[in-house]
Amino acid sequence: MKALKNFLKKIETKRKKLVEEKLILKKKNELIDEIKDVCMEIEETNMWFQMEKDSDLIEACIHRREFLYARYRYLINQIKLDKIS
Repeated sequence: MKALKNFLKKIETKRKKLVEEKLILKKKNELIDEIKDVCMEIEETNMWFQMEKDSDLIEACIHRREFLYARYRYLINQIKLDKIS
């Protein structure tokens, strides 16, 4: 009976570890996808900036680019803080 309890305890421990690993992987994938999206938006904003003629819209491009770079830095720091690599 004790052997069965130990066996079930080991199975439960392994199950919890797998669930935790799955959650970490999901979070990692979400962060990576978000970083890819931000990089694409940065590229689009840079192209918009290069083509824009209106000074107000050029300023908007600059602010958008700064926002996106800040978001990118935040996401990279999240990966570092969570030790996801």
